[in-house]
Amino acid sequence: MPQLTCYGGVGEIGGNKFLLEAGDVRIFLDMGQTFGFLSGYFVDPWLMPRKRFGLRDLMVLGLMPRIPGLYDRSELKGTGMKWTPPTFDGVFISHPHYDHIFHLAYVDRDIPIYLGETGHIIIRAWEDSSSRIDLGQHDYRTFRTGDVVKVDETEVEPIHVDHSVPGAYGFLIHTPEGTVVYTGDLRWHGPHGEMTDDFMRAALDTHPIALITEGTRMEPGGGRVNYSEEEVLQGATKIMKGARERLVVSTFYPRDIDRMRTFYMAALEAGREFITSSRTAFLLKALEADTGLHFPRVFSEYGAKAYFREMASASTWERELQSELGARAVDSSYVHDHQSEVVLQLDFSHLAELVDIDPKQGGHFIHSKSEPFQEDDIEDTILRNWLRSFGLEHHQLHASGHASRAELEQMVKELKPGKVIPIHTEHPEMFLGLSKEVELPAVGRPISL
Repeated sequence: MPQLTCYGGVGEIGGNKFLLEAGDVRIFLDMGQTFGFLSGYFVDPWLMPRKRFGLRDLMVLGLMPRIPGLYDRSELKGTGMKWTPPTFDGVFISHPHYDHIFHLAYVDRDIPIYLGETGHIIIRAWEDSSSRIDLGQHDYRTFRTGDVVKVDETEVEPIHVDHSVPGAYGFLIHTPEGTVVYTGDLRWHGPHGEMTDDFMRAALDTHPIALITEGTRMEPGGGRVNYSEEEVLQGATKIMKGARERLVVSTFYPRDIDRMRTFYMAALEAGREFITSSRTAFLLKALEADTGLHFPRVFSEYGAKAYFREMASASTWERELQSELGARAVDSSYVHDHQSEVVLQLDFSHLAELVDIDPKQGGHFIHSKSEPFQEDDIEDTILRNWLRSFGLEHHQLHASGHASRAELEQMVKELKPGKVIPIHTEHPEMFLGLSKEVELPAVGRPISL
């Protein structure tokens, strides 16, 4: 009988790390880090785990599970845990968000890592453009929808789903005892809801013995506003057209290519130039090599520009990209002089660029990320202080990367799985009324499927 053990994603959003065992096959589904992973003991950047000691600090503090045969030898020095040869057949990554991939940095380099081709490109671009991201050298093995990965008598079938990053998959794990469905993160209200429909149809045909499902938006009350990507496009276009001679700034997750496309199209409709951050530009150039991803070459074909900060010493990738883009590489002076003509993507960590841009009072800031999880959210307070100082009007306009409560309820109702295991949610108990066979997971406790 297959068995599932959860080492993360239990009663929390993110941190997915699930061990599925079927006969002699042992595979992990995702290898992520929770959003508040270090907050109980560390404060970035003043007090952080000592990377030179690998997992020592994290294990002593009980922040990482002691799983024999999982971690690389280099990560175990001083942990009191003896290295043993890998005892796992692979890690299957659903998509390249850090709450699903970040702990790959600690995994033994001899354990195969399976992920989508697009996800692999994104990870490489992420590592190349950030000094803080290094997942280590791994045996990456890529797939696309239609492929099947065979691990002894178990077959893993990846099928694309719509999410807030390209290259997202759900998995149908076909074991000798039946099929286990793992959703990863998915939605129906995005621009590619038909991909999630593909996944659902395939899952229905298997009559699954178990459903391991995300439940990010399974929450009490009415929940958050459920905008579609089309509604974000319409709202952003209206704001940009009404801005007149004032600057429009937007912030969204750099790897949300659908959102980037939305703001680019809104800028075109409003008669403005779209300017991405340099890191987003680097990723877009890298994704041009992905023949399976249908996305406009916004720099070479459509004239978009990229914003480069004034740096004491720019990174190699920034210098090379700036040289490649030529006149399409702009700075704060350009944005200041063309406020009525541009839309600028500005990452939260780069808000200080507003000092150099010096926008006119009365501009607009479109926050296209999730709303704060708490009323006293520190980042939200800081953001609003910056906007107040520069007279920028705040707009919240976001289409979630996750299925709504109603969509999740419908999915469980249609699939009728033998067992439901809710993960990636702060309210797993809300699944109890959806099926007689819901089992609430506990960290480290095996569940028979």
